[in-house]
Amino acid sequence: MPMVVVEFYGLARLRAGRTVLRCTATTIGDALAAADAVCPDLHAHNHQTLSPEYRVSVGGKRFAEDLSEPLVEGDSLLLFGADAGG
Repeated sequence: MPMVVVEFYGLARLRAGRTVLRCTATTIGDALAAADAVCPDLHAHNHQTLSPEYRVSVGGKRFAEDLSEPLVEGDSLLLFGADAGG
């Protein structure tokens, strides 16, 4: 399984209680499930759907909606509140 990094910003950082999580994950959904397991107040996803209060970016280059999107070794996900920058 690829080792990936989930970075938390804004609302996600407040709820996660940390800035970063390193985990193994083959998809975005797997990474968010790992984050939810380690940070029980996060609630980043529900039934393979991103929670509406969050947005996720792959490598800070593009936003992703499909939680079944595969990840590769070294990928980073940025998770932050949907109202960030507003």
